[in-house]
Amino acid sequence: MGRVCAKLAAPHILLIETTMYTKPAIALMLLACSLPAHADGTAAALYKTGSLNIDVSGPDVGMQLRLPMTRGDTSGGSKQTLTTAEVVARLKDATKLFVFPDKAKCQVENANAFAVDTQGKPTTAEGNIQAMYRFRCDGATSTRIDKLGIRLSDQLPDLQKLKLQVATDKGETAMELSPANGDVTL
Repeated sequence: MGRVCAKLAAPHILLIETTMYTKPAIALMLLACSLPAHADGTAAALYKTGSLNIDVSGPDVGMQLRLPMTRGDTSGGSKQTLTTAEVVARLKDATKLFVFPDKAKCQVENANAFAVDTQGKPTTAEGNIQAMYRFRCDGATSTRIDKLGIRLSDQLPDLQKLKLQVATDKGETAMELSPANGDVTL
């Protein structure tokens, strides 16, 4: 009963029962214990929230989308989890993401999406996502663009909330969108 579970044998060695461990081995063990609970491979990059800024100026519409990456458990989810590369590829197809009124006759001039690392530099690895869009709406010269359908959640199944900031000739407005309400009156 006088058995000691752990004791220091020397300044750089820990003795647990009859096994000796060096400081580097202890550091690695502690690091492994501090890893996220989903270190078994079920933690994935998820894009659950984001922000979208829209600027409508006559026939020109510019948009900037930001999706921060979070880590989450995907083992029991019913939704399909996409890789960062798949999310970026889907975000480049602007015609599936934004629906303008037919009378506005909007055409995509530019659509670009990419992942960025923690320093804000483009990366091919997992990271936050940024996308920029530019539309030219030739029908908007005779009639104002009065609504917009935002279909991001159709392409990104994990997206739950989107903060929206819209600037038009009528002023600025802010709102929060969810998958259930993606239509915006401008």
